[in-house]
Amino acid sequence: MEKETLQNSRCAVQYDPERKEIDGQDLTDHYNEPAFYSKGKRGVKTAWDEIKARFNDETRMHDVLVLLQEKGIRAHYWCMVD
Repeated sequence: MEKETLQNSRCAVQYDPERKEIDGQDLTDHYNEPAFYSKGKRGVKTAWDEIKARFNDETRMHDVLVLLQEKGIRAHYWCMVD
């Protein structure tokens, strides 16, 4: 299965169905380049379906992280410049 990607001017989010993982990055903070990936596998597909349904031009990486938290999926967050 191919990875699915959602992107706007604020963030990019990707779902890997083989690894059952959601990852993404903030596209607005060029100094820190924040990114994340999901740590749990249970419920990831359901969370991805919800992300796809809610994703729009105003969606930020923080919005995706909040949705994952609401679905009980932990995420690891870091800055790629570190």
